[in-house]
Amino acid sequence: MTKRRAASASDERPYHHGDLRSALLEHAVRILRTEGLEALTLRAVARAAGVSQTAPYRHFADRRALMGAIAADGFRELDRAMGEAMAQGGGREGFKGIAVAYVRFAQANPALYHVMFGPEVANTADLPELRGAARSALGFVQSGLEQLQQVGLVKPGDAAIMAVACWAALHGLVSLILDGQAETVTPDIDALVESTAQLVMFGLAPRVGTTGR
Repeated sequence: MTKRRAASASDERPYHHGDLRSALLEHAVRILRTEGLEALTLRAVARAAGVSQTAPYRHFADRRALMGAIAADGFRELDRAMGEAMAQGGGREGFKGIAVAYVRFAQANPALYHVMFGPEVANTADLPELRGAARSALGFVQSGLEQLQQVGLVKPGDAAIMAVACWAALHGLVSLILDGQAETVTPDIDALVESTAQLVMFGLAPRVGTTGR
């Protein structure tokens, strides 16, 4: 009777999935969330997907390229979350909803958020997909500000610069929350989010003739 040789991790295994790239990203995010950033390697993703160690290289030149794709997907998810929040109401309340959605996204996806804003993909010169996704998310905030400017709920000015300022305020709050620093001030994270959103909106309000909610 012939003994069957035990399969090894280095075996070349064919992959019969219709979309290898999506499957690899799905497994990569799962590893990121369950095992952490240090465990995320192309070899680990290949092993989790049940493919050969060389298979991921068909879509990702290296770990950095994989990280860029993960971050790009994260920004698209964030964009959708902010869009859904804005659709729930107009005016300042709708814009405040964007701020809340931003923080909630980061709280629900801390590992993914750290990748999105981490040093490994900070330079997007060679990561056009990530650069486009990040700009799209920021552009959504800018578009919301421009709409509020048109109805007099936000003061005149460069909406692009205002959008970056809003992003900076929210990113700072998220960093404090995810690092556990916010809890040294108050355990009421909802109050912090509300206060930050109010401060942002107060700073954007026209000096005279404020209208709307």
